[in-house]
Amino acid sequence: MNKIVIITCLLSFFISQEIQAQEARIKIDTDRKIGRIDKNIYGNFVEHLGRCVYGGIYDPSSSKADQDGLRTDVLDAIRGLNVSLTRYPGGNFVSNYHWLDGVGPERVPRMELAWARLETNEFGTDEFVDFARKVGTEPYFAVNLGTGSIVEAQSWVEYCNVKEGPYYAELRRKYGHEEPHNIKYWGLGNEMDGDWQMGQLSAEDYVKKAREAAKLMRSTSPEIKIIASGSSNYAAGADPYHWNATILAGLKTYIDYIALHMYVGNY
Repeated sequence: MNKIVIITCLLSFFISQEIQAQEARIKIDTDRKIGRIDKNIYGNFVEHLGRCVYGGIYDPSSSKADQDGLRTDVLDAIRGLNVSLTRYPGGNFVSNYHWLDGVGPERVPRMELAWARLETNEFGTDEFVDFARKVGTEPYFAVNLGTGSIVEAQSWVEYCNVKEGPYYAELRRKYGHEEPHNIKYWGLGNEMDGDWQMGQLSAEDYVKKAREAAKLMRSTSPEIKIIASGSSNYAAGADPYHWNATILAGLKTYIDYIALHMYVGNY
């Protein structure tokens, strides 16, 4: 009897292992479709980091640069990637970025505090939109909710999306862009739960600031899509679940998406 029990147990064990092994297999069947994949998951970002902008997509001194200073070889490479939408200008960079420094003929150089370099602001809003149109990607702007204000966020939407009339719309026209850029996607800051972020906020304080920014931004351009800054801090002592729950509860009637950042590597 004991032998039968042991054999039975062993058979059960091997069958169980086989079932588990089968459950762990992944089979891709391209003929079976269960739903549409949103093209925006194939997005990317451009940040003033390293040679991404200067010496990368923008390099007027290069023999490969077009009339706008954009590297044609880089543009060709990006077109081949079919990037659906591209976030700008960051990343950590955005939390100390003031968009007015990067428009018009007289650019304001500033200390760039996220990546410790001088930011000349030669490349800014209008140059990025030009780049995005040339490579066929949807531009997505992230506003500065670190050191920036809700009025600064609203005025950027006005500059980009209002055809004519108010000050910042007329400023865009003065700088040579008669038609609005019509930026559809707008992010409310970047990784605002991280202590590496300039102007880090608690979940409750972020909701207050983001909500007021969103109200002003949508009043300026009602058709925009607004993205909240979701969890990015998974360090010991952080509570990403509280952050996300607080953001969703406080901003659910003001936002269209929430951006969750998770960095996975070998630790």
